Amino acid sequence: MNEAMLATPHEVVAQFDEFLDGVFLPLEHWRPRLQAQLIERLQLGPITGAQLTAMVEADSHAVLQSADRPIYGAGYCATDDIVVEGNPLAWWQGPERSLLASSTFGPGQAAIDLQRLEWYRVPAETLERHVAGPFVDYLCSNESTLTASLPVILNNTFAGVMCADVLIASLEDVLLPLLTQFQSAAIVNASGRVVVSTDPAYDTGDRYAGGGEVTRSSRYPFALVTTG
Repeated sequence: MNEAMLATPHEVVAQFDEFLDGVFLPLEHWRPRLQAQLIERLQLGPITGAQLTAMVEADSHAVLQSADRPIYGAGYCATDDIVVEGNPLAWWQGPERSLLASSTFGPGQAAIDLQRLEWYRVPAETLERHVAGPFVDYLCSNESTLTASLPVILNNTFAGVMCADVLIASLEDVLLPLLTQFQSAAIVNASGRVVVSTDPAYDTGDRYAGGGEVTRSSRYPFALVTTG
């Protein structure tokens, strides 16, 4: 890379933040429409998982069709007072826009398990958007993933999260050209887990133990660690 083209650590973090902003953008556009649909439909009472799926399918597909970011999965996970029968998670993923369907997810114990996952739990606690990961998404893709989640609020009450997944493999295509200018560089999460690294000693999910200059994002729970 030409020296004149080198980016500072702050510029690299700004580009990473901009990438995540773009993942949230279609969710932000969808949220008011989903809130209005839920308020209208819930006047008739709680809904089933099948009814939820029909309600959000078109908008979930629209998120997946976003041309600006390599979004792999998208959908909405409702609280168990909204969906009282069937799957509270309406989720589509992959090039085929496959619907995630499993009898193991539903109200009761399975819903509690979903609520313990970071992408659900943090927005439920903070009522703020959040990026979870990296983690191997055994629920959906079985791939290393970041999940952007946005809380849905109805009448000042938390009503679940709408989410978009980005595979780490896709993120590497975006980040590695920015990181290779440094002797060593890694994007890590707030727990020090590696998202993407140019150091062959670190794989995604490893805890980063090396030193270096730390440049933190002001908007997301990530930092860039660089040497050289």
